[in-house]
Parts: sequence; structure tokens; C-alpha cells
Amino acid sequence: MNFIVTAGGTRERIDAVRTIANEATGKLGSLIAEELAERLPGKEHIVYFLCGTGSCLPKTERGNIRVLHIEGTDQLQDTLIGLLKEQEIDAVIHSMAVSDYKVSSVTTPEHIAQALAEKFRGAPLPLSEAEWEQAVAQAVFARPLGAEHKISSDLEHPVLVLEKTPKIIGLIKDASPKTLLVGFKLLSGVSRKVLIDTAYGQLKKNRCTYVLANDMDSVVQGNHEGFLVDGSGSYTAFSGKEQIAKGVADSVLKKLMEDQG
Repeated sequence: MNFIVTAGGTRERIDAVRTIANEATGKLGSLIAEELAERLPGKEHIVYFLCGTGSCLPKTERGNIRVLHIEGTDQLQDTLIGLLKEQEIDAVIHSMAVSDYKVSSVTTPEHIAQALAEKFRGAPLPLSEAEWEQAVAQAVFARPLGAEHKISSDLEHPVLVLEKTPKIIGLIKDASPKTLLVGFKLLSGVSRKVLIDTAYGQLKKNRCTYVLANDMDSVVQGNHEGFLVDGSGSYTAFSGKEQIAKGVADSVLKKLMEDQG
């Protein structure tokens, strides 16, 4: 069997030396990878561990865990979808915290003002809100700073223009319809019902077999609780990262065995 576990977080480039990142540690993902490798120790079984910079890494003494380092969302998409199309992957456990946005352009208020001044020099100003919105949107991209190098730290108010990244989880079943998919949902300070309902919605939307629902409050307080939601909307609760990892691995392997008859 072949598995992909994604873990940690992506980093999106601002310039040559700066990035936008999140605080995901990759600890739970690394434990899940270890559990899968321990249960299927043979060399014919491979666990691909796709992880962000600085992620916790699984113990790889058994030799059937292959670590692939990822930086941004684009690289994650290329690597993950590439693996799914190149070989048969039995399950993807997608625990990575993927950036919702990446940097599209970097500019300054002065550059935006200059672009607007040039556009409307000798011309009538926009009358409608929609026309102003279009004009400002064009001005934002008219004079970008060269992000391929380090942007000067002398700038008082650099402006970062963000664009949405693709929802990676939504691409997995398109690339490999038969692959079992486990998604992860993290919310903060919500009721259990809202947490479970939201996870179930993600499950249906992205054709997951399971979604692990987490509340950030329990993670921060050191008593990580996870709720593994299935296709019926029912869930199994686990407490502590080690028990969550065991529960996810057990459920995935049991489901794969059932499907294989």
C-alpha cells in the first residue's frame, strides 16, 4: 500500500527573504505517518510525508517513510497531484495547514497614488463605486516592487496584494477518484455541534471518507481533542495527539481492508 501524509504549513513568498507562514507544527501528521509505517513495515509499503519548512518529522528508521519538503501552495499542488497521477495511492491524510492566500504583488501607497494620478490626468474621475474599484485595482498592480529580490526595509508602508490559493483538498479526488481521503478541519472556540457539522460539510464537499475535526482551544491548552467524522455524520472522539494518530491510522487501514474484501 502507498500513502501520502501532508503535515506542517505552507510558506508563501513576499520577496527573496521574507515569507508569510502559519503556526502549524506538523506533529500530529508526523505521528500518523509513524503509525502507518509501523503497521505496514514492509518495503512494498511506502508513506510519502509531504511537509512544510520546520515541520516535525516522523522517525524513519523503518525506511518506508519518504520525506518530501514543501514550501508554497503551488509546490504542494505539483508534488501531491504528481504523486497521485504517477502511481496508485491508497490513501491521503491531508493534515497540512495550507495558506488560503499567496502574495500576488507588493507595492506602496505612493505607487498606487502615482498610478491613479497618471490614469486620470486630464480625464474625468470615475463616478460610480464600481468604476473606482476597478481603477484602484488596476493601480495596485501598475507599479509593483521587484519581489524577486529583497524589498527595502526603508519602506514605511509596503502594501501586500494577496490572491486566493486553490483548495488543494478539492483537487485530490479529481486526480485520483479511488484514493481514500482524510481531511482535517480546525476551528476555534465553537460548540462541538458546530465543529462536527462543519467537518461533515467539508467531508461531503470534498468527497472525503473521514474528516478529523479539531478545536484550536483544546490544542493550545495542551489537551488536544480530535473527532473523526465519517460519511454518516457520526464521529469517534480521541484525546491526545498519540491517540488521535492511532485512531486515524486504525480507521484508514480498516476501511481499506474492508474495501479490498
